Amino acid sequence: MNAYAAVYAPEFVYMQDMTDQQRMLFLSQYAMVRKDATTAILLAVFLGGFGAHRFYMGQTGLGVLYLLFCWTGIPSIVSLIECFLLSDRVRMYNASHAAALAAGIKMQFPASGAQSQYPQPPASFSVTPR
Repeated sequence: MNAYAAVYAPEFVYMQDMTDQQRMLFLSQYAMVRKDATTAILLAVFLGGFGAHRFYMGQTGLGVLYLLFCWTGIPSIVSLIECFLLSDRVRMYNASHAAALAAGIKMQFPASGAQSQYPQPPASFSVTPR
């Protein structure tokens, strides 16, 4: 795996030693918690004075703080500065959530080495040709 994929797509790093079922579960759960850097930046530019980008990133306390001081204009200035830092924050957020999800899935559904991808029919089951 190249360095670009490891930095910009952490989900692929965590999926390497998973079974197909684990990968499907991981991707479905990861899609629900993943944040988009473009959305966060646009929220910071247009609604940053009200803390919308902080609410989007799950930082409710800071979002409320921005709301309390929005009348001063200071949160607007801070949010414009944060536009340049948000892509790294979103990347770190996604990587930490991907790591936590992968660890949880591997603990809940351990992959057994001898088991095949598809379940085997019981020994008493036989197919007779016509």
